[in-house]
Amino acid sequence: MWKEDYEELIGPEKQPTPRRRKKMPLGAILTTLAIVIALVAWTILSPGIMPQQGDTYTKSPIHASWGNYTGYRDIWAGNMTWGASVSGHATSAGNRSVEITVLVTKVFERPGNWFFRGTAISLKNASVYIGSLDNATFLASMNSTTEHDYGVSATISASFAGPGVYDVFVKVQFTVYEVMRIGFIPLESVNMRAVYLDSPVVVT
Repeated sequence: MWKEDYEELIGPEKQPTPRRRKKMPLGAILTTLAIVIALVAWTILSPGIMPQQGDTYTKSPIHASWGNYTGYRDIWAGNMTWGASVSGHATSAGNRSVEITVLVTKVFERPGNWFFRGTAISLKNASVYIGSLDNATFLASMNSTTEHDYGVSATISASFAGPGVYDVFVKVQFTVYEVMRIGFIPLESVNMRAVYLDSPVVVT
């Protein structure tokens, strides 16, 4: 068959019809925008990451003048060591009350992976007890908390029944928050069962 006859038989070559781009529905656009705004707000509202302090405060003669505690945590979000230092006056006269300061710091931290930036804490409770852990008497809980660049502190005013020498320890509870590249989550609750004071409190 000649080329001319073949072309007449099959007819002219059809040009492809241009494909129309589908417009994204308005609802999908608004949903995507809302998700982006929520992620940005979640990230902006993240608490500040507590810096590592090493043994600066847990071995300080000022901040750990009565007692100190360190606790190591190895969990899925990483490794971290928390420290609590107790300070105040070891003697009391007249009103039989002692003001105690409890400072919680981050001694060490190694996040589990790149997505985790670090941790922050919210101090939930700090309470003073006398006696032993198995036979303890509650005295007082924290009056106020203060956030510092190096940690969080709580102030406790403890009143004693009368003159004497008292063995004192402190219980501390705080919530750990994991700050991520996007947003943050509550990670765990840490309970320091007993931060023992190095010396007893003397009430005269």
